[in-house]
Parts: sequence; structure tokens; C-alpha cells
Amino acid sequence: MSAALKLPVFAAALAATLPAAVPAMAWAQSGGTQGKPVSNEGRLAATGCFGQPISKIVIISQPPFRDELPHALDWGRALVRTLHMETTEDVIRRFLLFRVGDACNQIRRAESERILRAMPFIVDARIRAYDDEKGGVILEVETRDDFSLIVEPTLRSSSPHLRGLKLGDGNVQGSASMIAAEWRDGGAYNDVYGFEYRNYQLGAGRNELHVLARRNTYGQRLEARVVRPFYTDLQRLGWQLSVGGTRDPQKLFRDGFPDNAMIVHHGYGGATVVGRVGRVADLKLFGLSLTREKTRADDETIMLTPDGPRPDWSNLPVPVFRSQDVTRLNLLLGFRAIRFVTVQGFDALTGAQDMRVGTQIGLVGGKSFRVGPQSDNDRFVSSDLYLGVGSTKWFLGMEGITEARYDAATREWTNAIGSMHAAWYFRPAIHQTTVVQADWSAASRMERPFQVSLADPTGGVIGHSRSNDPGARRLVFRAEQRLVIPTRFNVADVGLAGFVEGGRLWSERTVPWSVDSPWRGAVGVSLLAAIPPRSRRMWRVDLGVPISSDPRRRFEVRISAVDKTRKFWEQPADVKISRERSSPASLFNWP
Repeated sequence: MSAALKLPVFAAALAATLPAAVPAMAWAQSGGTQGKPVSNEGRLAATGCFGQPISKIVIISQPPFRDELPHALDWGRALVRTLHMETTEDVIRRFLLFRVGDACNQIRRAESERILRAMPFIVDARIRAYDDEKGGVILEVETRDDFSLIVEPTLRSSSPHLRGLKLGDGNVQGSASMIAAEWRDGGAYNDVYGFEYRNYQLGAGRNELHVLARRNTYGQRLEARVVRPFYTDLQRLGWQLSVGGTRDPQKLFRDGFPDNAMIVHHGYGGATVVGRVGRVADLKLFGLSLTREKTRADDETIMLTPDGPRPDWSNLPVPVFRSQDVTRLNLLLGFRAIRFVTVQGFDALTGAQDMRVGTQIGLVGGKSFRVGPQSDNDRFVSSDLYLGVGSTKWFLGMEGITEARYDAATREWTNAIGSMHAAWYFRPAIHQTTVVQADWSAASRMERPFQVSLADPTGGVIGHSRSNDPGARRLVFRAEQRLVIPTRFNVADVGLAGFVEGGRLWSERTVPWSVDSPWRGAVGVSLLAAIPPRSRRMWRVDLGVPISSDPRRRFEVRISAVDKTRKFWEQPADVKISRERSSPASLFNWP
């Protein structure tokens, strides 16, 4: 079977050069612990921020390739600089939590660094203080950009070879905005057309706008969200306005019928505001939200065959799911005792990221009220718990999200969904990282479509993408040993990894056709790359060999490019699709 392949325009030309893992910014060597930096003004570094007045802020925005490349590859650096515009000075200044004339504050300096590093178009950031020889300090803000150009073809080995294309810019004119359009051949289904726009400084402030419009092969998705994220404990308010809708088939695996699906319609929206109470690093959050949720599943199943959608000819009983039409007023409570540790090479190959150390709890409780004759009468509860402990050498973290709905008409709790992720990172040497992870997903008393499987790309086990065993609960373990390979050229970082995975499923009576499966596993190796050096986006080519009795197991090659440094955990798609879309708990855990 042919496999889809997505590569950025530069990767194909540069990958064959075996690029180097040489840091591109001198201050980033050895974790940023080398000798005292000297600013471009020749001033001595200050000992720190202790309330001195800020007399000047110097912005230095660096391109993806800052250092010289070997002569044979310098054309690539010139091409990148021609096509890429560095993040503008005004954009960087708006993310800072201080201005000229303010007293220099170490917490604000560190938080400004972290906010800049959390932006997807910036690889890394450092803010240094220098004595201005007049009793104040000069702050030098240095950032380095990631690639902004988006060129992702979808290729297949069979003719026609080009099956799709995504074009865009992740940082248009250095303005902290992203725009992209895509097309993909749908074969026997609709061709996919999509448009996405993101602005990380809406209204010249620290506000975000996300817009997505997409026609899928058998459905569509529309979303719009304006949010002021809770970037830092120093801010007082965070808020969000969102609206969206989807119409998509949700697979419901049955033994012998792997193409079985049901069309699910979602409509949702909400307005949320959250405020801070308490001191930094030990604060409480309080908020209110108004949410709207409308969900309906068709009363028949269809077969998504290679030749297009077909009516379900199996004559088996069709599961009946209850529609939902509810408007709620929600109370949000949160507790946050968090500090950040800057590490390298945990979720990125060598790049920097900020890990949350401490405890964070978010609680949502909602009560419905009548809006029209079809409105539901219910209560909704959700929780998000995060725990993290560690240092620059090791880290142990855990996050769990649960939700449930109490139906006042039947006086029963329904749609109880829980998922959890735990991870341990160990980096004994600069070129070695060990990662051990466990993921748990479960549901009970479901009145809406839900299934998990080992075929899910993020929540399942490699080598089992054709598995059609459905479950109500899933437990998966993963372990990876990663090695960064030093090379001669300053083009990219490269590495190798060996991994092992294993998981199984359990059944539950309200999840249709769910089964208990045996343990199934896989072993494999991965080729890793980060372009440019220290980029937080990791390119992976995973080659997995299944170890199980599943008759649908197969050797599998997966190609991906993902930045996992902005969030500790992203829920698997087959769990996320069944959760309430309007739940505002995400305001508690940015970034």
C-alpha cells in the first residue's frame, strides 16, 4: 500500500547532507552556561535585575540560519534568508512584560523569555541585562526564528504522484500571524479544501485569533476562536470567545466491518472570562462561562469503502445515541502553584522548552437553563489535574482530564470520559534522552458515539493502524532511547532512536461493539531531525515491527513533523472527538 509523504520544501534538499548538531546561538551552548556574553554595545553584563531602571531595550531578531554554513550549502542559507522575514521588533516588544522606564524585575524578565519561546514561530529567546553606566540597565532581547514558509506536498508512489499540497507562511512578514491553504485529492470522496488563519497579536496585543474552514472528504469543519490566554501568573484576566461546528463520520469499528461509521453533527460556542486571585506562583483562578452545545448522530450507519460511501448492508442492529441540546452557565475554579524549568532535548531533539514544575488544578461546574422547548436539563462537571517535578536532567509529569454529565430527566450520570498521560524524561548526557510514557483513556455510560482503538495514530500502537478492534478503555506504554548524532555541518540536528510500545483494550456495555483485547506491542527504530538546528519541531521517520497475534498487524512506516514543546500532552483524537467541545478548561493550562 502506498503511504502519504509530507516534506517541507527545504528538507528534501538538506536531509542528504547529514547536517550538524552545532548550536546556532553562542549563548545556547552547554545549556547557556558559557562565559559572560558581551552585547553589541560593548557593555559589561549586569549581575541581574534588582529594581534598576530600564533605560533601553535592544531587540535582536535572528533568522533560522544565523551562522555560516559550509560553502557547498550556503545557497540554502541564502534561499532561506530570501524567502524568510524575521519577526519584527514591534511584535517582540508586545510580548515583553516590561517597558523602558520600568524597574528591572527578574520574574518579568524570565516570564517574557518563556512567552517568546512558547510562540510557534520562534526557536529560542534570551534576555540579558547590561549596565548602562548611569545606574540603570539595558535589556538585550535576542530571538531566533523557525522556518516560516509552509510547503507540504502529499506524495504517493502510484501515479499521479502529487495527491495534495499545503502552502502558507507561519509568520507572515514577521507579523506573528499564520495563513495557509491546502488541497488534497479525495479519490472516491470529496477533494479536501482548507483554509487556516492564526494571529498571535490580534489588535496589537497579547490576544489570539484562530480561524479554520475545511471541507473534508465526507464532511466539513468550521471554527473561530478569539482568546486572551493566561500566558503568565502576572496577568489579571484571561478570556475566550468561540464558535464552531463539524459534520464528520465517526468510525465505529465492528468485527468484520472495518469501514463502519456514523455521521455526527456538532455545534458549539461559548464565552469565558477568568480572573486571578492571589500572589504569583501560588494563585487562585475564578471565572464564569456561558456555553452552548448541540450534538446529534444519524440514526443509521454507513460504510466508508475504498470506492466511496455505501449504505450499511450488514443488517446488524444500529446503536441509538441520544441527541444533546444544552445551554449552560458554568463556574470555573483553579489553583496554580507552578514554576518553570528550562530544559533541552526533552520533547525536542535539542531545542529548548519550559517544563511546568508544581501543581495545577482546574474545575468546571455547569448548570443548564432553558432556551427553547428542546433544551436539555442537566449538570456538567470537568476537572484537569497536572503534577510535575524535576530539573534540567530529569522530569516526571502527569496530567488527567475527566468530565461527566448528570441528566436531570433520568437522574443518572452519563458521558463519563477520562484520560491521563504520565511521562518520565531522563537526560544524563547532552546527546542522550530516555523517555517513558503511559496513556490511559476510558469512558462509561455513554449516550454519544465513543470508541478507542490501537489504530489511532497518537493513542494507539504502531504496526496496528489496520486493527479494527474497538474498546471502551485503553492503556498504552511507550519507551524510547534517543541519541543525537554530532555531525560536521551547521544545517540541522539529527538523531536516532529505538523504541518499544505495548497496549490493550477493555470493553464496556455502553460503548458499542467494544471488546477485551490481548496485549499487543511493537518495536522499532526512528530517524530524527530538527531543521534548522535547535528547532523545536521534530521530524520523525518511525519504522515499527508489530509483535502481536492481531491478523491485521503489519510493518509500518510513519513520517511526522510535530512540535510537542508547547503542551505537556495532546489528547488522542479518538478521545477528543467525543468530549464536550465548549468546555473552557483549556484556559487554565496555557502554555
